[in-house]
Amino acid sequence: MVKNRLITGILFLLLGVFIAFGPITVFPVCGVHTMKETATESAGKMDGHNSEGSIQTVGSTGDHTASAAAASKVMKCHWTARAELGVGLVIALLGLLLLIFRSVQVRIGLSIALGLNGILALLIPTVLIGVCGNVKMTCRSLTLPALVILASVITVAAAANAFYLYHFNRKGQVGT
Repeated sequence: MVKNRLITGILFLLLGVFIAFGPITVFPVCGVHTMKETATESAGKMDGHNSEGSIQTVGSTGDHTASAAAASKVMKCHWTARAELGVGLVIALLGLLLLIFRSVQVRIGLSIALGLNGILALLIPTVLIGVCGNVKMTCRSLTLPALVILASVITVAAAANAFYLYHFNRKGQVGT
């Protein structure tokens, strides 16, 4: 039984850390695009319009920071990465608690919580917030599949662990 506690605890701890910090480091999302970046991308146009068709103007007072802050465009995938950071840390914490607690009933509850958090981690990039619509963006081609796979593994492993703990606890074969 100690094997199950160690294997599942370490598995969920690692998967939670990977979901939390993966969209920031390993499979990064697009992030924040400012007007300056948009202006350099469309420098060849020189017509005063950005990629969305609106006219780019800077106030006559020379306050470039206020206008740049107002013109920053935060992509949806940036907020997905932020939400996954929180959910991933909760999953890692629940994995750590699986390592600590010996009670089978508590570990069944933690496994159910892990399964629900895995479903939440799956829904954030697919339904709730989403990622960029362009297929060529890295968040669509790299981050989305990675998060879907990791969240699916967490959900299935948590359900299997809860079933295992419940099934063998009923038979009295699971020790603490």
